[in-house]
Amino acid sequence: MERSSVKSNAMFALGLFGACFCSFPAAAQDLVDNVTEISGAGSLFTALTHTRTDQGTSTDTNTEPSLGLSGNVGGQLQSGANSLALQYGGTFETERDLGNGEQTENSSIVGVSRFSHFDPGSRFDFNLGHTVSSVRNDTGFVVNPSDYDTQNTLNAGAGIRFYPGDLSTLRFSAEAGKSFGSGDLNDRESFTAASEFSRRLSERSSGGINISRSWSNDEDIDITIDSAQLVYSNLLENGSFRIGAGGSQADTEYPDGRVTESEAVTGFLQRTWLAADWQTSVEYNRRLSDSATDLSLEQPPEIDFVPDTIRIRDLVVSDSVLISHNTSRICNACNLGLAVEGAILESEVTGATTHEYFARVDLGYQLTSLQRLAFAYRWQGDAGEDAGTVIDQIHRFNVSWIRQLAEETSFSVEFDQAYLRSRLARNDEEQFVLRLRLSKGFSLVGQPR
Repeated sequence: MERSSVKSNAMFALGLFGACFCSFPAAAQDLVDNVTEISGAGSLFTALTHTRTDQGTSTDTNTEPSLGLSGNVGGQLQSGANSLALQYGGTFETERDLGNGEQTENSSIVGVSRFSHFDPGSRFDFNLGHTVSSVRNDTGFVVNPSDYDTQNTLNAGAGIRFYPGDLSTLRFSAEAGKSFGSGDLNDRESFTAASEFSRRLSERSSGGINISRSWSNDEDIDITIDSAQLVYSNLLENGSFRIGAGGSQADTEYPDGRVTESEAVTGFLQRTWLAADWQTSVEYNRRLSDSATDLSLEQPPEIDFVPDTIRIRDLVVSDSVLISHNTSRICNACNLGLAVEGAILESEVTGATTHEYFARVDLGYQLTSLQRLAFAYRWQGDAGEDAGTVIDQIHRFNVSWIRQLAEETSFSVEFDQAYLRSRLARNDEEQFVLRLRLSKGFSLVGQPR
C-alpha cells in the first residue's frame, strides 16, 4: 500500500469515528451525571538531588535543590452502554545547580483515557482513546525520567457484530491510530482491519479464530502485517486459562522501492490463579509487530497501570515471558507485589537479536492507622546476542514514610536512589533524591444508573 493511501485511510477512520462520537451528546451528558469512581491528588514538594557521574579518572558531582508541583487524576464513569476510564499524572519541577547557579525546569506527564460504547442489544460498538507517554528511541536508560521525549497518541475504532447461531459471534472491526511528538516521534500512524469469530464450547469455555491486516507508516517506511490466530479460553474455578496459536506475515516497503518479506509463528499462553488475598499470573507472548502498528491495535478495556517509558521499535519478532504475584497474606498490615519479565527481540530490519529484562518489588506496611511505610524496587536491563551479558542496566529504589494529617491530606518523606551501570560508551551515574511532600487528595464514589 502506498504511503498516501495509508495516511488517507487512517485519517478517514479517525474522522469517521470522531463523527460517531459527536452524534451521541446525550450519552456524553450521561457520563457527566454518572460517576462510578473518580479520585486524584495534588502535591507540593521540595527536594534535594545529588548526582555523581563516573568520568573514568575522576567523579563529577553536583547538588540541586528544587521545588515542584505534581498531580494525578483517575476514575471510572459508567452510563448504560457508555463507559470512560482515565488515569493521568504530571510533574513540574524547577531546580538550581549549586555549583554554577544555573536554573533549570523539568516536566513530565503520562496518562491514558479510553471511552467505549458497547450495548449487548446492539450490533454496533465503538471506542476512542488518548495516551500521553514518555518514549525512548534508543537502548539507553537515564537516571532522570523527565529526560525522555513525550508522545501523544490518538486512536479510534468501531465494530459490528453478527450472530450466525445461538452460540456463535462474528465481529468485524477497524482501528486507526496516530502519534504526535517531536522529531522521529511525529508522523507515525497505522490502520488495522480485523474479523473475529468465537463460539461458546461450554458454560466456561470458548474458542475462535482472529484474522487481521495492519498498515503502518513510520519515517516513510510502509509495513503491511497479516495475522491469523486460533484462540481458546476457559474460565476456571481458581482463575482463567487462555491459549492462542497462529502466524503473521509482513511486507516492508522502503523509500527506494525495495520490498522485504518477514514471517513468524505467533501465539500466547496465559494462566491466572485467583484467591481472596492473592493473585498469580504467568504469560507468554510471541508476536510480529512494530511500534507504529501497535498504535491501531485495540486497547484493553481496563487501565491497570501506565508504564514509565515506552521504547520505539522497528519491525521485530518478540518472545516475552511475564510472571507476577500480588498478595496481602504475608501479614495483616502489609501487602507485597512481585513481577519479573524477560524478552527476546529479533529485528527483521537489521537481523540483530537483543534481550530485555525487567523486575519489580513493591512492599507496603501499615505502621499505625495514620502511618504507612512503603518500599519499591525496579530493575531494567538490556543485553545483546549474549543473554547473560547485560550491557546497560538501571536500578531504582524508593523508600517512603507517609503520615495522614487529615482526611485526604498527608505528609511524606521519600528517598529515591538510581544507579546506572553501562558497558556502552557512556558514563555510569548515581542519583540520590530526598523529597518532602505535602499532598491533598479527593475521592468521589457513586453508583451508575
